[in-house]
Amino acid sequence: MPISTERPSVVVTDAGPLIALGRLNRLDLLPRLFADVQVTATVLDECLAHPKLPDAQRIAAALAAGHIHRCADAAPANEGPLDPGESSAITRAREIGAGLLMDDRAAVLHARAVGLKVIGTLGILILAKRRGLLMEVRPLIDQMRDGGHYLGETAVSAALTAAGES
Repeated sequence: MPISTERPSVVVTDAGPLIALGRLNRLDLLPRLFADVQVTATVLDECLAHPKLPDAQRIAAALAAGHIHRCADAAPANEGPLDPGESSAITRAREIGAGLLMDDRAAVLHARAVGLKVIGTLGILILAKRRGLLMEVRPLIDQMRDGGHYLGETAVSAALTAAGES
């Protein structure tokens, strides 16, 4: 799927991209790519559940610096068999007409089925490279995999092709 070069004014993020970018120490990309990055209280609680982990500390620092913004959970909605964080992020994005940052395949399929524009962590890295914020995405993909982040071969191949690194 092609990555849009249009900068959405507001995106809502699920935990997956925040944790992945936190582990990569690249949360700085979010405010440089998006005008406003919102995270629901449920997603934020999920991300900060283990405050001694480096990714949780980086997410807390990004919040304190204003790079991401906590928002209240939207009114509960039945978003299918999704976890509470995914459901809250999708509901918030639908409520305010925002884009969505999300990695979980089933949740992404659901979000797209209800009309949301979704970009995952790999898409964020590709967009950052296209905007000149990264020289390469391959080392970050390798770092994600080395850290235990599951990335399918098809997704990695497509990402590297889209980044001009195949």
